Amino acid sequence: MHNRQVEKRVGRAEKAAADLGIAFDAHSVRKALAFRWGPYLLRLRRVLVAFVVLGITAVVTYGPACRPGGILDAGPVSCGSYSAYVLGPGGDPRTAGALVCISVVLVFVWSLWRADHIARCYEPLYPLLSLLSASGDLVGMAESHYTDAGRLRKKVRRVGLPLREVAGDAASAFGAGRAIRKELVSHVRLVETAFTQAADELMRDREGAARKLGLLAATAASSIAVDRFQEMLPEALLPSEESGEGSLAPDRVDGLRLAKACMWSVLCVTLFSLLLAWLGAPAELMAPLAILAFPVAVYVLLAARHGLNEASRLTRSISAFFSSGPPL
Repeated sequence: MHNRQVEKRVGRAEKAAADLGIAFDAHSVRKALAFRWGPYLLRLRRVLVAFVVLGITAVVTYGPACRPGGILDAGPVSCGSYSAYVLGPGGDPRTAGALVCISVVLVFVWSLWRADHIARCYEPLYPLLSLLSASGDLVGMAESHYTDAGRLRKKVRRVGLPLREVAGDAASAFGAGRAIRKELVSHVRLVETAFTQAADELMRDREGAARKLGLLAATAASSIAVDRFQEMLPEALLPSEESGEGSLAPDRVDGLRLAKACMWSVLCVTLFSLLLAWLGAPAELMAPLAILAFPVAVYVLLAARHGLNEASRLTRSISAFFSSGPPL
């Protein structure tokens, strides 16, 4: 299933490149998008860690919850066993385990259908292939409209964030130092600027801009597929340093990262608070605990995804928001 989905996307992009008359390394792209067990095993490990945390929490809170007169009071019905305490009265561990196994299998099938079992460094290949295919479709139209150019413009926007993230992913995967990471980020900014400037020409010259976008997408995809992260586009296709610095907004990427981490943190804190409320914890305990848990969860999520330095830098934005002085 994974290979079929990859072949479908690469095949469309290969046909578009042939129609546009541009070079496209389809063999290397197929090799880069080959099935890997690593992404699924990483997700499975996160699920196992979540169950381990749940088990430790149940063991730690079982005593206070089932001790008469304690802080928590789950009631005698829920204290008959650990399974009754965790799953509720009448809960069947075998049924719960079967549901968990079915969910894991469904997630595995869904990820296969989406062809997500690839290395993180190659994730920009999918939006680049989609952009290349859409560029070929626009050029091949007998009569295109501004709505067709608008749809192509949206695909250009979807390329930006994966390209930004590939710099950190590639640097982390290859153990590169701070200087190499900075060079990668600077190069990716210029690459994204090249796509943005080409997309800006769609209103004036749809066919010419679509051909330029197809060339950029094919070149960048071929370079990423062979691990040329520092040379995604040649110098001839890159804009100047001045235009690259002026047209990009790195704070938007930071905002997306921080917003995503805050959203997941709120969800985790809410679920944990509901669990404590079900166990009978008083509101005087849950309110300060939730306030403390929120920034900790945000930091942990950012550190797991982007590293300790990025997590420290981004979480300072939260403290600056609540401070009386200007943001740092």
